[in-house]
Amino acid sequence: MTQSHTLAGYLQTPKPPWSSLLVVPAGKTAAGLVKAPPGFALRVINGKKCSTPAGVFAEFARALGFPDYFGHNWDAMEECLADLEWLPAKGYVLLITDAQAVIPEDEEEYETLLEILSDAGEAWSKGQAGGSQAVPFHALFAVSEQERLRRAHWDLETAPTGNTQAPHQKPSRKKSS
Repeated sequence: MTQSHTLAGYLQTPKPPWSSLLVVPAGKTAAGLVKAPPGFALRVINGKKCSTPAGVFAEFARALGFPDYFGHNWDAMEECLADLEWLPAKGYVLLITDAQAVIPEDEEEYETLLEILSDAGEAWSKGQAGGSQAVPFHALFAVSEQERLRRAHWDLETAPTGNTQAPHQKPSRKKSS
């Protein structure tokens, strides 16, 4: 199995999807599953502090060290995520723990967050954000299998864990010998 079929391999590619659902198996933790590749910035965002857009802005600003001029609105967040010059790295992994608590009461605001994360991932993948080279940028929405059911529509593909296939690839078929 190639590296791109693992979570570590997926995180090292600048290809979409840039936001994924990470279902954490019983007895494991999200932090235990996600290891940043060498030279990558891994930032943990506490989903329990992101129940409102204001909470999202404050928690992302804290976790990513946004500059003082950050405007605490969606446009400012999009600009900061596409910049990150104060946090130089070979790639970026945002681990959002307790993701079921992220803006649970407002689907429109939740969709805005997903769109901004996708736009940031696309900008980094095209080299528009940090220069001319493609840079991996991924947001992992981590939940337990039980908590996964709290949101009817995640609008996210499931991230690969262990030896499972990456979400953007079809399973390979092995020929029997």
